[in-house]
Amino acid sequence: MKFIHLSDTHLLARDDLSRPPHAGDTLRAVIAEINEYHADAAICVITGDITHHGRPEQYDHAVELFATLAMPFIMIPGNHDIREPMLAAFPDTARDENGFINHGHSFGGIRFVMLDTIVPDAHHGTMCDARFDWLKRELASHRDLPTFLFMHHPPLDMGLPFLDSIRMDADAELATIVKDNPQIRHIFLGHLHRPGNGIWQGIPFNVGGSSQKGEPLDMRHEKEEELVERAPLKPMFGIVLTDASGNVRYHYETVPFD
Repeated sequence: MKFIHLSDTHLLARDDLSRPPHAGDTLRAVIAEINEYHADAAICVITGDITHHGRPEQYDHAVELFATLAMPFIMIPGNHDIREPMLAAFPDTARDENGFINHGHSFGGIRFVMLDTIVPDAHHGTMCDARFDWLKRELASHRDLPTFLFMHHPPLDMGLPFLDSIRMDADAELATIVKDNPQIRHIFLGHLHRPGNGIWQGIPFNVGGSSQKGEPLDMRHEKEEELVERAPLKPMFGIVLTDASGNVRYHYETVPFD
């Protein structure tokens, strides 16, 4: 099975040119590439920061653009999103009994578990008791299926001081759940705006690149305004190949954009 990993689209309103490159234009180019070469993908998974400010007109733009994907899509919010307008724009997006955008799906014999890690009016991520309770129930009810977790915020330091200051802070609690559920085979993340991979708690993970623009690989500075960009990244998405056992091959693709 093939699926697409899309992240950090950061859409503004259609006519808002205040944050170049225009995120609508970059996403349009990325979707054109996906549709031309990967229309056979079963699903597109979007790991947050759909918009840049969480405003209704920005979600309207997202609705228009995501409707052009050649395959269905599912999503979770990122720190730049706001749950209420996001759910109003995408009413088919599931939520749990507490209103968090947590949901699970099965594709090709794999369980996709989508986690809401956002904190309103903040850029770091977390998981509260209610969200952890939902996750425990979800995992217990599908223990026989290889499982992928999808989150916006990484639950570990990535060696990038600025981004590490706004990562997910409930990592110890999540680590316990991961260790108790060996059916978890892979974790997919966003938030960094650049490709990354590694192993956390014995589980491999991949970080998706941004379809708008990359974040500098700056391991020296903690303040965003001090980051040094040496090799700008083009708009990016991920192509994931998996089988019924949950083995993963992840390819990053960049899209030419001037």
